[in-house]
Amino acid sequence: MPRITNPRPVAATGIALLVFGIIVGIRQLGLLQGLELAMYDLHLKFRTVKTAPESPLLLIRVYESDIRQLGYPIDDSSLAKSLNLLSAYGARAIGVDMYRDFPARGRDELRTAVNNTPRVVMIEKRLGEPVPRPDFIQDTGQIGFADLKQDPGGIIRRGLLMMWDDEGRPYLSFALQLALKYLQDFDITLTADPADESLVRLGKTTITRFNGNDGGYQNADDGGYQMLLDYRRGTKPFPSYPLSELLQGKLDKQQVQDRVVILGMTAASVEDRHESPFSTGWGAAGSVYGVEIHAHTVDQLIRNALHGEAPLETLSEQSELFWILAVCFIGAALGVWLQWPWLKVLVAAGGVGLLIATAQDAFSYGLWIPAAPVILAYLGSLALATIYCAQCEHAERKLIMQLFGKFVAPEVATMLWQQRDQFMEEGRPRPQHLTITVMSIDLQGYTTPAENMDPADTLQWINHYLNTMTRIAAEHGGIVDDYAGDGMKVNFGVPIPRKNEQEIKRDAQQAVECALAMGAAINRLNRELAPQHLPPFRLRIGIATGTAIAGNLGSDQRMKYTTVGDVVNTAARLESFNKDSFRDEQGSAFRILISESVYHHLEPEYQITSLGRCELRGKNRAITIYRIWTKNSNEGKTA
Repeated sequence: MPRITNPRPVAATGIALLVFGIIVGIRQLGLLQGLELAMYDLHLKFRTVKTAPESPLLLIRVYESDIRQLGYPIDDSSLAKSLNLLSAYGARAIGVDMYRDFPARGRDELRTAVNNTPRVVMIEKRLGEPVPRPDFIQDTGQIGFADLKQDPGGIIRRGLLMMWDDEGRPYLSFALQLALKYLQDFDITLTADPADESLVRLGKTTITRFNGNDGGYQNADDGGYQMLLDYRRGTKPFPSYPLSELLQGKLDKQQVQDRVVILGMTAASVEDRHESPFSTGWGAAGSVYGVEIHAHTVDQLIRNALHGEAPLETLSEQSELFWILAVCFIGAALGVWLQWPWLKVLVAAGGVGLLIATAQDAFSYGLWIPAAPVILAYLGSLALATIYCAQCEHAERKLIMQLFGKFVAPEVATMLWQQRDQFMEEGRPRPQHLTITVMSIDLQGYTTPAENMDPADTLQWINHYLNTMTRIAAEHGGIVDDYAGDGMKVNFGVPIPRKNEQEIKRDAQQAVECALAMGAAINRLNRELAPQHLPPFRLRIGIATGTAIAGNLGSDQRMKYTTVGDVVNTAARLESFNKDSFRDEQGSAFRILISESVYHHLEPEYQITSLGRCELRGKNRAITIYRIWTKNSNEGKTA
């Protein structure tokens, strides 16, 4: 029989490493990026938002109603008037999120307004199909690119702050230029980080540069200088007014003064809509306009510079791998060691909840740790360990049933399975010293009649006897160890170790009760066989209590659970003791001989005769032998 192994620490380690390899592999292939970014969006929606100072952003929107009044595209004259009004109202920075790459009515007015108002920033497009800057822009501080970085699904999660051309010339984004215009009154400019000149600082804060493998990203485009957008202000964070109200003088100075004002298109007929993390999934708020994304970016940069709000950080790749590996080990260990299925379900649900809560809490404090691969690693390890344990338990149950199932009552087999840890080790019965009671059984005078009978009748005769004896042994808690022709060996007290003298005593009593029940059964069988003219059964039984070694014996191809030791030999010698005398004995179909160790465990309710000190074949010392006749509560032991 092949050896079954279940080394739990080794199994947990192997499962953890296997799941870790699978998760890391599919993650590096980018197969988890969509799920991880979806988790990122959920983190944004459910994060605990710290109280932040009021945003200085103000949006002037061009609605459909404005287009009906002013036409499309908005002419340069109307735009120039808007810039002059905003400048007069004291706006610190003014952004125009509208391309002005071709002349329109009032071009000279717009040129004058922009050149006379250094705080105005216009836009250009540098990626894909370029859209040039207005031809009248003289100051590079008044132009910024409006390009946005889209993730799969068109979602904007990153802000592109800087890029360089082939000659190494830098270009700043529209949002960064506006933030710098606002911050110049605080003497804050863009500087290199002293510790790492590849990074830039705004005031108190170093702007973390996005790497293509940060957080849940895998091999994402990280060209230029990008940062993760935190969208801390939510879905509708900035006060907004229609362009027509500005031109009609309906805004006053208090609404505009010291603010960053961005003019942009928010009309349905003009295609400038994008998806944000709030646009999809649970609690979707719909798409947003480009001007709103620019506003979120400017607001984040100002908060970073003035209030020291740290940009969203991510774990290093090594830390992420360690976190995933640790969770793999936790899941595998729980799957291997937890026994009850319902408990594993609770642990699985609780573990997932804890991992999500941990990731969400970390996100609220500005750290994005991977949730999706960690959850998959935890559940995968737990599930694989559970499957592995189920297979091992199936193999163990099969082995236990092979070793004991045919020879014990169903409830005993169930008990053995439930208490298997007491005698199983590495998937097979553990060799151990046990105090047991052994019963050796043999038929008297079986061979001669069998030689004269039809083989089929002989086997039917013997099997009828063996089936009866096996059933009685099982009913009394005995386990049939072996058959030898018409003989049997039955163990009481295996395979679960007896913990105290009371349990050992109960085994001895059960063995004696079993022997008496077998004797009564022999009498019944003989009465049944008499009309068939079959020879009567005569049964010899020897019972001894003592220490034995129990375990598997045999080769890998053929193995059985058995007991060996002096007590086994003693029981066999008691069964065969003076058998010629029993053959000549009349009036009794069975004989039960017990050792002194059994005798001392019996209650005074049996009719017992002492045969005195006798020498047994193969034994160096004589022992006291007792014969049990019957159970009789009116008579005590007789010696």
